[in-house]
Amino acid sequence: MYNSALAPDVVKTAIDLVFNAEFGLDTLPGIATAQTASVFKQSTTDRAAVIVDQFMGPGYFEARSELQDVPQGLARVDNQKTFSVLNWAKSIDISKNLMDDDQHDTITKLIKSTARNGRLTKDKNAFSILNGAFTTTLTNDSVALVADAHITLNEDTVDNKSTATLREDSLDTLFQLLINQKTQDGTLGGHMPAVLLVPTALFKRACEITKSTLRSSTANNDLNYYSELYPGLQVLHSPFLGAGFGGSDTAWFLLSADHSVTRWVRQDVVTDLVDYRTQRNNNYIYKAEYREVVGAISYEGIVGSDGTVAA
Repeated sequence: MYNSALAPDVVKTAIDLVFNAEFGLDTLPGIATAQTASVFKQSTTDRAAVIVDQFMGPGYFEARSELQDVPQGLARVDNQKTFSVLNWAKSIDISKNLMDDDQHDTITKLIKSTARNGRLTKDKNAFSILNGAFTTTLTNDSVALVADAHITLNEDTVDNKSTATLREDSLDTLFQLLINQKTQDGTLGGHMPAVLLVPTALFKRACEITKSTLRSSTANNDLNYYSELYPGLQVLHSPFLGAGFGGSDTAWFLLSADHSVTRWVRQDVVTDLVDYRTQRNNNYIYKAEYREVVGAISYEGIVGSDGTVAA
């Protein structure tokens, strides 16, 4: 299969079959990845940077008398922000001797490891945006994605942050915070809870609260409000949200279907194989690269808690 007597494009095709199978490997249920559309909006770009604006609508409709002019609304865009697309790449040397000696298992393990790390890099990069949600990830208003005081284009103040640990009552608080959230023009955003996103350390607790038939951690036979009225609520987790990867084992997020945390892909993964004949050390070089960026446009459609305050 990997004999160096074969044409380089044949060798590349064989290696790519291994790489692509591992790079696009499906994950276990409940795991969120960079490609989970409910967590990261999926988009594309044909430029080296993505430029976005915040939009303010025309406000609520107004009552008018029969001959009165139709009230005029003022739509507005402002707070422009640029996200620069990044190149993500890795190359590995593959010995010509390994090829000549048909060391299939060794080469397969090497390629699988490279592909797996490429896939995990996507996730690590994407979730770093949420890991910085309370501090370094700024939206177009130059305030942290999850904060106590976002100033809208209509000059309202919007709070989308809590400090409560994940409990039944604190989840209800975030439900209300999301549902009552205002848009840039001061109107009701209409955001319905769609995803409860947690670090892996909180996944069991999150499922117990939202998916039990009866209320969690009580001796009563009350029906579970969340599982009864929001059976479609997704409960997702990622290890990359945890403390071991720059996040927190206590922070958690509630997302609507129309939040604005977005992953823009400039170029899907591409691979290349440089033939050993062009190398001084007679090694093949296998290269893989993709181009993308993840960013948060606005606070709208997302609320979160750093989970630092217990009941």
